[in-house]
Amino acid sequence: MGQSNVSFDVYRALLALQHRGQDSAGIACFDKVRINLKKGVGLVSDVFTDSNLSLLKGKAAIGHVRYATAGSTPKLDSQPFVVDIPHAIAIAHNGNAINYLDWESHFKDRTESCCDSEVLLHLLSEKLNGERQLTVEKVFDGVQAFMKEVNGSYAIVCLVEDLGLLAFRDPHANRPLVMGTRGTDVAFASESVAFDAMGFELVRDLKAGEAIFVTYDGQIHERVLLPKGPRHCMFEWVYFARPDSTLEGKSVYDVRIELGKQLGKALAKNKAALDVVVPVPDTSRPAALGLSEQTGIAMQEGLIKNRYIGRTFIMPTQESRERAMNVKLNTVSSVVKDKDVLLVDDSVVRGTTAKRIVAVVKKEAKSVHLASTCPPIQYPCFYGIDFPIQSELVAFTEKSEDGIRKKLNVDGLTYQSLEGLKKAIGLPGLCTACLDGDYPTPIPAELRQKLELYRTAERKKAEKGYA
Repeated sequence: MGQSNVSFDVYRALLALQHRGQDSAGIACFDKVRINLKKGVGLVSDVFTDSNLSLLKGKAAIGHVRYATAGSTPKLDSQPFVVDIPHAIAIAHNGNAINYLDWESHFKDRTESCCDSEVLLHLLSEKLNGERQLTVEKVFDGVQAFMKEVNGSYAIVCLVEDLGLLAFRDPHANRPLVMGTRGTDVAFASESVAFDAMGFELVRDLKAGEAIFVTYDGQIHERVLLPKGPRHCMFEWVYFARPDSTLEGKSVYDVRIELGKQLGKALAKNKAALDVVVPVPDTSRPAALGLSEQTGIAMQEGLIKNRYIGRTFIMPTQESRERAMNVKLNTVSSVVKDKDVLLVDDSVVRGTTAKRIVAVVKKEAKSVHLASTCPPIQYPCFYGIDFPIQSELVAFTEKSEDGIRKKLNVDGLTYQSLEGLKKAIGLPGLCTACLDGDYPTPIPAELRQKLELYRTAERKKAEKGYA
């Protein structure tokens, strides 16, 4: 929300947040008459040009980069979504609605995509239906009713026709959402790096179950509507967020340094046999530095990343991840040749990527020991990280660290402890469901099975589309 056309600001913010999604990008802007929308498949720089951005006029806009955790058709699933009746509303959503399938059938005549975000837009619109003239208080009432209906995670920003800009966060604050200002201008984003790109100052994180509404005349209204206690996703600090971001008052870079130090303590009994610490670029660099400081083993850049290949973890299919990995990394021979290498990665999820990286290093190294800054991921995530199928998780299928070690073909394997992870992040309210099975919201076994089957079917559709 600004004093002049803000679409170029949103464009710069999306560039800063490109690491959060590579499937598609979009911007919706309100020009005092209607909500104008431009979105498409691909990176931010592929979708937007000076000419189409100049057509997105207005003092309020929202944008989105998509990482698919639901849906199978990137073109139809791209965000933001817009509805015109009974009130014009645009939505951009990060997270997952666990009870999406129930609402999908309810709104099947109104939706075009397979994306839960479009269903959430219609649900919010329904909660505001019957209000002839919207007010901020009526919007807050609608958001509170929405929160009571949705099981899952969400950080959401909306344009609400003639009224203003709405932002709200789920009752457990699982997905990140921060607020920033630049003079009288106000913005919301998944990470503080978006504000750096726009010249904004970070103000604070939204609270669990909180909504903030900024009217077009600049008034800011804040309400905590349905707090249930924070359960912030630990994976933001481990992998997803940029290291130069600050979330919940915690520098992501500093947390990753500490993750490395905690991992170094877990590694203490093995360190004598290792020659060099090599990070898997890019997210593991701070942790590798912390581990090096803790153990005294020198860190060197033994793997070089092709910077024109995106983040393989967030690519939509296993086939696309594996194709990208073939050209993503290359070794520095002088660093790893005939050495006992300690390879540091942020996490091991399916194990397929880790196995390929180990194989690349093993071509020249004497031995490879793998250390993960994240504890074993044994349970599916249903809240916004795309590993909802338990049978894909190597820490679940192999049952033991020795089994995982053999599967990955490494000479040694060290995982972060759950206690070390929590100590490094240093926040009391964390979601560690993928590590310990303690989900913030109710997910009965029958629902879990239903979600896994549905996501499997979606992936098969997506693979056909990307073939």
